[in-house]
Parts: sequence; C-alpha cells; structure tokens
Amino acid sequence: MKLQEIMEKHFNGLSITPDFYHQWNIGIHLELGNDIYQFGDNNRLNMERFNTIYEQVSAIVPILFKKMDDVLVVVNSYPHETNKVVYPNFFKRYVKKQKLKYFLHLHEFHWQFDEDNLLIQQMTLFCKASDLKIEQLLKTLIHEDFHTLQPRLRKAHCYYAPDVFLINVNTNCIFHLYDDRGCEIISADKELHEKFLETFSG
Repeated sequence: MKLQEIMEKHFNGLSITPDFYHQWNIGIHLELGNDIYQFGDNNRLNMERFNTIYEQVSAIVPILFKKMDDVLVVVNSYPHETNKVVYPNFFKRYVKKQKLKYFLHLHEFHWQFDEDNLLIQQMTLFCKASDLKIEQLLKTLIHEDFHTLQPRLRKAHCYYAPDVFLINVNTNCIFHLYDDRGCEIISADKELHEKFLETFSG
C-alpha cells in the first residue's frame, strides 16, 4: 500500500506535511495537558503535566487504532544536506519486526515553511498497528521539546526532529501527535468524523 495512492483516493492528493491539518476541512484538534504549565516553581519539569498527557494520549489512540488495523506510518525528516539520506531512529526503536525495514519507501520533495524551502525525506512503512511499540512511540513524540526526557527521536543532521503521522488504512483517518501541546486527527469519512467529535468532546 503506497502513501500516494491513499492520499489521491481518499484525501484529494493532500500532502503529509506539518500543515496538513489546515489543508483539510474535516479535522479535530485536541489540546493536551489540561493547562498545566510545563515547569514547576523550582524551574524543573512538572511531571504532573506529562503524566496527564501520557494518560490522555493512551486513551485516544485505542479509539483510532485497533491492534489488527492496517497502518501506514509516515516519518518526515528535514536534513541539512540534500545529498544524504537520513534514517531516523524511529524504525529501529518502535517497529517490533525489524525485517519490515526492508519494505520502507523513501520519497523526497520540497516544502515551503515560512521563508525556507525545506527538503523533506519522507519514509513510509505499511504494517499492522500491533507491529508498533505504540506506548513508547507516543511518549517519544510528547518529549520532543524536552531534552532531559527519554525516549526521544534523534534529530542528528536535521533542522528539526522527525514528524510522525499514523494513517489508519481501514478507516482513512490520520493521527498526528506533534508534541506535548496537542494532536490532530483528520478523516476522509464524515460519519466517522462526527463519531470522533462526539467521543472526544465528552
């Protein structure tokens, strides 16, 4: 299953970039952390916030992904050098069956971000939701801006840490946990979108 085929068939050719949510008219943005500040009075990380976010995200994901759902994992890297492929440590850490790495697909393209024209190296992997170490992955994405928290995704040779998008091929919904502040969900199915709205607004 190829990313381009899914996006052309169900999402009018939408490109999976960090601004994807704003390009689609059926979406849900969920803020995380319950307005608990990242730092405590002693200027140390407030783990109450992070523990709250872990619980929130752990409750969201089972609603979007069942164990045997087909998933297309999309990982965007933003390398400094345009003639070198960067392999993010996502696949080594968070994919249970390492032989799946032989089925990775790489697609390179440029993305306009403010005044910068960034090269994106986009790697995709088709697998089952059960093939992923979801809980560890979610913590990693939440930790993106906090260097003392582990695990974290490596950003060596890149401008930014990789972005990870999970596409449920069975339901045609896309989930993006961008960092500790929140996550985005878009859907190609209006009925499913309404069901998600009802669930997440409760």
